[in-house]
Amino acid sequence: MESRRPTNVDTVTDASQDQSKSQPWKELGLKQDEYESIREILGRRPTSSELAMYSVMWSEHCSYKSSKIYLRQFGEKVTPEMKKDLMVGMGENAGVVDIGEGMAVTFKVESHNHPSYIEPFQGAATGVGGIVRDILTMGARPIAVMDQLRFGAPSDPDTARVVHGVVDGISFYGNCLGLPNIGGETVFDKVYQGNPLVNALGRWRHETRGSKACQGNQCRRPSDSLWCQDRCRRHRWRERACLRNLCRWRSNQAPSCSGW
Repeated sequence: MESRRPTNVDTVTDASQDQSKSQPWKELGLKQDEYESIREILGRRPTSSELAMYSVMWSEHCSYKSSKIYLRQFGEKVTPEMKKDLMVGMGENAGVVDIGEGMAVTFKVESHNHPSYIEPFQGAATGVGGIVRDILTMGARPIAVMDQLRFGAPSDPDTARVVHGVVDGISFYGNCLGLPNIGGETVFDKVYQGNPLVNALGRWRHETRGSKACQGNQCRRPSDSLWCQDRCRRHRWRERACLRNLCRWRSNQAPSCSGW
C-alpha cells in the first residue's frame, strides 16, 4: 500500500523552500529579535514544531532570560565562610547543608509564576511536584514544604481566581504526599496583576553517616537509595528512614538492604 505524506505537516523541507511563510512567533511569547536569532541559527525559518519548542525553551520559565543576570550574583557573592557547611551548592538539583552530628538538610526552591496564572491549580501543584522531584534526586527524605506567594490587588476580580487555585494546588499536591505546609508568606500588590509569583520551598533531611543499626547496610549509589525507598514503602509497618547513602531500620530484627 502506498504511504501518503500528511499534507498539513510543516517539514524541514517545507521550511527551507518557503522562507516567507508567516509564523505566530509573537503569539508564542517570542520577541522579534529572538525569532530572527532562531532563523539565523537554523539558516532558515523554523518549522511549526521547532518554533513551538524554541518558544518553550526560551521562555522566562525555562531559561530565566531576564532574571539570570541577577541570579548569577548569588554564586558570585558566595564567600568561603558561607560555604563552610555547604555540601552541595549551585548547579545541582538541590542544595545540601551540613547541620552537624552526621545530619544534613536539603533545600529546594522552585518558581511556577506564569503557569500559575494561566492555570492556577495545576501550575502551583506542579511547582510543588518539581521541588519534590529535585529533592528526591538528591536521595533525601521529605519533611515539609513552604510557600512564598505574590498576587495582584485584592480588589481586582481576577485575583480571587488565581489565589484560590494556587492555594488549592499547593495543598493538594502536598497532601497527596503527606507533606505538611509549615509556613510561608503572601503579599498582594497591583504590580503582580497578571504576573503572580508562586515560589515553593521544600525542606528535607538525610544522614551523612551511619549508626550501629546500619553498619553494612549502606546503599552505595543513588539508584540503590531509590530501590531501598521502594522497599520501605512496601513495608510501612516498620518505621523506616531511607536516605541517600544510607538505608537503616529502627529495629534490631530488620533485614539488610541487600537481603530482602
